[in-house]
Amino acid sequence: MSLSGMSVAILAGPDYEDLELHYPLLRFREEGADVKVVAPTKDTYRGKHGLSIVPDLSIDEALTMRFDVLIIPGGWAPDRLRRDSRVVEFVRRHGQERAIIGAICHGPQLLISAKLLAGRRATCVSGIKDDVINAGATFEDAPVVVDGNIITSRVPDDLPSFCRAIIDEASKRKRK
Repeated sequence: MSLSGMSVAILAGPDYEDLELHYPLLRFREEGADVKVVAPTKDTYRGKHGLSIVPDLSIDEALTMRFDVLIIPGGWAPDRLRRDSRVVEFVRRHGQERAIIGAICHGPQLLISAKLLAGRRATCVSGIKDDVINAGATFEDAPVVVDGNIITSRVPDDLPSFCRAIIDEASKRKRK
């Protein structure tokens, strides 16, 4: 229960990468965090591989809240979510407020749109490597890259390292 008392938001959108949403959802709940799934609406969203999720909060509700941790799963959802200025603002604000932001796979696309990657180190799925570099980040091909409050990973196989890095960083902050 190392994250008891901490709040975590996980973004959902159309065609999210199933494991990259559901694995952290369960893992952070297991650690005692108050986890909320946030999406543009409270409609049911389906993952690329058939799982589904009903969000706890719409983005309009979440915009008035501050979370300790924000998770951005990959799949095709980040490319769709980045077209919604409310979602981009939500991500930007949490980055500016130094909340921990974990982005995996295509998740860094939202970090790019929120202008949070310039001068940072990051990793991602190979398909958006050039985008991450063009946004001003230094790309590292590693299971997880921690650069201050930004934690990134490449693919579902990296989820154990990704979640552990976020839990470790959140635990450090909680102890302060």
